Amino acid sequence: MRTIESKRQRHLLPATCAAALLLCDAHPCFAPPPLVTGDVPTADKGTFEWYVGGLYQDGGSAISRALPFTELVYGITERWEVSAESIFLSRSGECGIGDTVLGTKYVVLPETERRPGVALSFEAGLPTGDEERGLGAGAPEYEFRARAQKTFGWFTPIVNVGYTIVEEPSIGGVREERRNTWRASFAQEWEVTKRTKLLSEIYGKTSDEPGGADRLAAQIGFKHKLSSRLRIHGAVGTSLRDHAKGGPDLRAYLGMRLDFDAPWMGN
Repeated sequence: MRTIESKRQRHLLPATCAAALLLCDAHPCFAPPPLVTGDVPTADKGTFEWYVGGLYQDGGSAISRALPFTELVYGITERWEVSAESIFLSRSGECGIGDTVLGTKYVVLPETERRPGVALSFEAGLPTGDEERGLGAGAPEYEFRARAQKTFGWFTPIVNVGYTIVEEPSIGGVREERRNTWRASFAQEWEVTKRTKLLSEIYGKTSDEPGGADRLAAQIGFKHKLSSRLRIHGAVGTSLRDHAKGGPDLRAYLGMRLDFDAPWMGN
């Protein structure tokens, strides 16, 4: 029986590992949607920003859907925020809660007319998803990221550089080798009207699997303000490498952001 179970686990491992790698990129990777690149400003003091939407990703060998993806951000001060995000995943017939991400961001240098804004962030990915069903990474991840942005009239460039400490998971009773990763991204926002912005970005990430393909991909998208409290946004992108090496073949997000005051802040 032990031999049969070991064979079953060996057959399960490749699919599970692939699912875990897809999962890391199926979720927004430590940045509010719709882009992978994170901005500098924090949520207003005493205000919640609630993001909710759907994420679709075709990794070539499998399709992942996050329905819904949700993130809640709270402004503690004018320069400091905390956040929590979660997803409900559907992949290859498996459905369930994915990994949870808790984070914080602090604006080191607010943007002025002469200098860009600079912020530092830290996020912890907690293995709350079932890794054996392809719904979680199976081990914690810790990301440190530096962000900078500067607005020039209707145009805003944003730069991110990040480093992620990746713990080695045990999947099916077998320890999987992982390595820490680097990521970098460059995004642009164009204000076409007072309510609408067009977005684009290019981003790269080293593989956390030894011998795995690094990622180089791009996205285009939009943000539209329906009211002072409600916005919709979306993005679609793909790999820039031949044959979509490193993935994704397709990544698409559509969602909304709702702002509301904390009830304990009063009027």
